[in-house]
Amino acid sequence: MKEPSIVNANKQEEYKENIVLYKPKSRYLKHGSLAFFSGGLICVIGQLIFRGYHALFQLSDETATSYMLITLIAIAVLATGMGFYRKGAQLFGAGLLVPITGFANAMAATALEHRTEGLLTGVGSNLFRLIGPVLVFGISTAYLVSFSRLLIRMILH
Repeated sequence: MKEPSIVNANKQEEYKENIVLYKPKSRYLKHGSLAFFSGGLICVIGQLIFRGYHALFQLSDETATSYMLITLIAIAVLATGMGFYRKGAQLFGAGLLVPITGFANAMAATALEHRTEGLLTGVGSNLFRLIGPVLVFGISTAYLVSFSRLLIRMILH
């Protein structure tokens, strides 16, 4: 009769061999390429919208940029509401997390998730739960970098 430790070791070896067969293959190249091209496509769409506003309405660069950002946010929110953004994220992965559309999606998804709790207590109180830490970190980092830059300029001059 085999010792219990030898039997357990054999079972562990068999388990490790079997689990390799069912472990999903990593597809870094495929997922990376899809993310790269989908993120780039969003940027190209943004540039086309910018050029369209600039050419059709004779807007300044700053005004056309503002309208382009508002348009991208509106498209992302509508896509989230209709369920397209989630399907696109499953297909394209991190490429759809281009900051402006990813931010709009996160806020819209949170609002939709809590809409049954009411406008104020559901949507209003939970809207910034996901985005709040990102905003705090971004604003804090911006102040830290700006203050560091100011100190460096003061020291060098």
